[in-house]
Amino acid sequence: MQKSKLQSKIQNWRKVKLGEVLEFKYGFGLPEKERKSGTVPVYGSSGIVGFHDNPAVNRPGIIVGRKGNVGAVHYSKIPFYPIDTVYFIDETKQNTDLHFLYYLLSRIPFKQVGSDVGVPGLNRNIAYQLEVNVPEDPAIQKRIAGVLSAFDEKIEVNNKISKNLEEMAQAIFKEWFVDFRLSRYKKTKFVNSELGKIPKGWEVKKITEIIKRLPVGKKYDNKNALPKGEIPILDQGQSGFIGYHDGEPGVRASIESPVAVFTNHTCYYRLMTQNFSCIQNVIPYIGDKGYPTLFVYFLTKGKIKMQEYKGHWPEFEEQIFTIPPVSFAQKFSDYIQPIIKKMVGVEKENQKLAALRDLLLPKLMSGEIKL
Repeated sequence: MQKSKLQSKIQNWRKVKLGEVLEFKYGFGLPEKERKSGTVPVYGSSGIVGFHDNPAVNRPGIIVGRKGNVGAVHYSKIPFYPIDTVYFIDETKQNTDLHFLYYLLSRIPFKQVGSDVGVPGLNRNIAYQLEVNVPEDPAIQKRIAGVLSAFDEKIEVNNKISKNLEEMAQAIFKEWFVDFRLSRYKKTKFVNSELGKIPKGWEVKKITEIIKRLPVGKKYDNKNALPKGEIPILDQGQSGFIGYHDGEPGVRASIESPVAVFTNHTCYYRLMTQNFSCIQNVIPYIGDKGYPTLFVYFLTKGKIKMQEYKGHWPEFEEQIFTIPPVSFAQKFSDYIQPIIKKMVGVEKENQKLAALRDLLLPKLMSGEIKL
């Protein structure tokens, strides 16, 4: 019987059980209060959730969500700290390339693979029985990983560009509203306040006096998130999203009408310029009483830290800030709009790169495209 074209293309691949090429190792306990300031990424099931001064794994590795965002797959190129809601893989069996394995795992619908009794989770013994196809030649594995990682590397470069742009906007904010270095301040009279000397006519207010929380509509979770869709679903980790859904967004946002987002517990903070929905404990808000959201975002961004707020919105609501007149806040918003538009452009490019990578991924990982 003549082989099909697909069978012919994958004849140098072997079918193996997942447990034959990897071991899921348990992450380690690391409560937030025990984390020390450092540069080591701390991984939870939704990605990086913070940083620490000492890695638990001293080499690159794969992180797979065990609880919470079950089956989410992440890759760390540097030493890292996986917490106890994840499995990690820092070595492979049968001479399997680690980076190739990362892309292989990212295709597996782990959410559908068993669960612990009474608590949703990834059962590794069940996962070990899954059958996957792997190229016999490690060099082919590396080439496949190289093609896919080229997209991820460009996305990473773009992320750094976006971060630099945001830091530029934050520096402008500091110059205008913290250091008072503009020429307009030369003839300004300063007065005492509970936050130190401030320009006359400015006020010290609670943040709740100039913001408005937005309703989020339906709240999503890992069970009803889709791998593809029109509307991204925000989670609490720095990775950003747990997936997508179709239909009406919970919150509408655009470049002209951005939305600031605060996440309970992790204190992660982001600016959204596209429609989105949320999981529980993701809190969107906008500027109020004439204050632009861009001003409010940069006003609060530098002060949101886990150590200060303990990760809860009520503590955030109690913070006080030096608030300028609305007209000056609006001038700042107008001034940094071009920077924000560049950030959005970079984000859209990343979305296109990710879509192309995800289009190639199944074709490369099945042998349909031969390298």
